[in-house]
Amino acid sequence: MKYKKQIFITLFLVILCSFSITGAAAGRGGRRADRRAASKNAWTVQQYGSDSDGSQSMFYTISNRKGKLIVIDGGWKQNESRVRSAIQRLGNNVDLWIITHPHPDHVGAFNAIVSNPQGIRIRKVLAPKINPAVYQKYAQEWDEYSIFEEFNGIMSGAGNLQYIKGGDTIDISGLSLQFFSSYDGRLEKTSKDICNDSSLVFKAAYNGKSMIFTGDINSRRANMLVKKYGKKLRSNYLQAPHHGNNNKRERFFKAVRPRVTFIDAPSWLRKFPAVKHNISVLKKQGSRIITYGSSRRTVKLK
Repeated sequence: MKYKKQIFITLFLVILCSFSITGAAAGRGGRRADRRAASKNAWTVQQYGSDSDGSQSMFYTISNRKGKLIVIDGGWKQNESRVRSAIQRLGNNVDLWIITHPHPDHVGAFNAIVSNPQGIRIRKVLAPKINPAVYQKYAQEWDEYSIFEEFNGIMSGAGNLQYIKGGDTIDISGLSLQFFSSYDGRLEKTSKDICNDSSLVFKAAYNGKSMIFTGDINSRRANMLVKKYGKKLRSNYLQAPHHGNNNKRERFFKAVRPRVTFIDAPSWLRKFPAVKHNISVLKKQGSRIITYGSSRRTVKLK
């Protein structure tokens, strides 16, 4: 009797062990499948720009293997061919074109392409709604206010234009876009650099990974965002404000804590004291720096 009992216990333990192994294998298989699915649906963030053309600009694409495409800014009018080539390579259909702010090094190529699409289709355009009277009141020569007027003229009556406010959120195929800042009627009280500080600041997030885009906000505006949003600004990747320029960025960098930071600046601008300082601060913080001189200029949200 005791012998039969021992056999029964042994068989029971063998069966239990086999179920555990099978369950663990199934669990591992499920996790691998989840990882494969996440990788397949990953979003690739690509930075464009060139040391050779010697101009600062801002142009990114965010795309996935299902053919979804988001374009951010684009650069100068003379960068039109670069932008067209990138869009054509990614399918010629833009689901979302985000204009952080209407300065010529951000909206120039967009104006040229929308005026003459040549087969490029744009489903929706997002931009800050800047008060023309306030902007014109404080506009400097380098603002090139006429580019803002050109943008408004081109998009007048456009059914695909959506003005974004701070606090808005948009989802596109699982990619979440959370907007922290845009133009608002109170901006004049804290800034006279109206166009730059109207920049759309937003976080693009997918599957636990995220990147913050900041356009050209100045240091004071960035610090106001830190005070308002705190840890919500934390992100894996960062597009450095104002091409990496301006002093007093430490508080903002500390809030974001990026693993990788994109500096949208050609080699001559990276020699500016403020840009060199910011790059040094970010490196000490443990962030890898990607510039126009980097061999690999992509990250994945997956």
